[in-house]
Amino acid sequence: MNHRSKEQRKAYGLRRMIAATERAIQADSDAEKDRARRWAAAWGVLSGIRSPGIRLRRSVLADTGRPERRAVPR
Repeated sequence: MNHRSKEQRKAYGLRRMIAATERAIQADSDAEKDRARRWAAAWGVLSGIRSPGIRLRRSVLADTGRPERRAVPR
């Protein structure tokens, strides 16, 4: 089993964040840009970069256009 060091995981996250940023720059539509920006923010958070005001939830990353389902209280 291969285990990566903390530095290797951070470097991988930064490379993915850069790729998502490049996709946002090259995107044609606003929807594509927004999605790439969310991914760039997510990879940044995973690699240890903290940005004030960014709240990431699975529903935000997926952005299916449907309202989020809420659990029914018992």
